Amino acid sequence: MPFIRIPKEHWGKVWHALIATGPISRVTLDYIYAVSDKQVKMLRRKNLPFEVVDTPDGKVQGRHHG
Repeated sequence: MPFIRIPKEHWGKVWHALIATGPISRVTLDYIYAVSDKQVKMLRRKNLPFEVVDTPDGKVQGRHHG
């Protein structure tokens, strides 16, 4: 199950596209959601802004944010 972060400034547009294609689950208060692979493909196809994160806490493993 992919986890994505939705940018605050684009939340409404991305959120509505996601709920139109199926259920999603909010994982953290930092706009992190669990979505399906189908939803990730749809977001890419519609060129909507989001970031895939590796863990539910929003951290991307293997990258240093310093």
